[in-house]
Amino acid sequence: MKSDIKDYYASIDHSVLLRIAEKYIPHCSVLRLLWLYLKRTVYYGGNYRDVTRGISLGCPLSPLMGALYLKPLDDAVAETGLFYARFMDDWLIIAPNRWKLKKAVTLVNRILNVLKVEKHPDKTFIGRASKGFDFLGYHLKPGGLTVAAGTIHNHTERIDRLYEQGATMCRIGQYIRRWRAWVASFLHSLKPQSHDVCTVLVLLSRFC
Repeated sequence: MKSDIKDYYASIDHSVLLRIAEKYIPHCSVLRLLWLYLKRTVYYGGNYRDVTRGISLGCPLSPLMGALYLKPLDDAVAETGLFYARFMDDWLIIAPNRWKLKKAVTLVNRILNVLKVEKHPDKTFIGRASKGFDFLGYHLKPGGLTVAAGTIHNHTERIDRLYEQGATMCRIGQYIRRWRAWVASFLHSLKPQSHDVCTVLVLLSRFC
């Protein structure tokens, strides 16, 4: 099973996040600062409205809070003994049989319900790992690792947008070189004998 959270940053509940943070932050002064970070007021249609869900996309603290929010999912899946990898709100679980996978799916749904978030319907996949699957921009299968077709599609679309926006050839070339460096950096970091799917996933989640 692989999936991610629908509208992740916008779905984070402030009260739930603070309850999770209280388990790891013993200082009341820090928690008060965290509450000030979460508490925002927006002006819309002539009215001011307090925001009770969602965290800021541009704040340097948000990636840390986003990673912390799904810590209950990490802890729950760890107790199952199944292979599990997560990068922010993208996660993957590999089970040896259908029965254990079914139990893991039930567990995930229960934890997400407590966290008041939901899986993205278009990015949730349950199937056999032997057929191959995409994760973090790469396509993994027992025979090896390649760049996912969706990643290549997004790459070409990005180039088209840059061209339509009037970007110079130098700017487009810089983007292509950075993308190729990102692709090659992980592929080159793998040892020739590292073909085991679980081993590759662990390295990939740490690398990203």
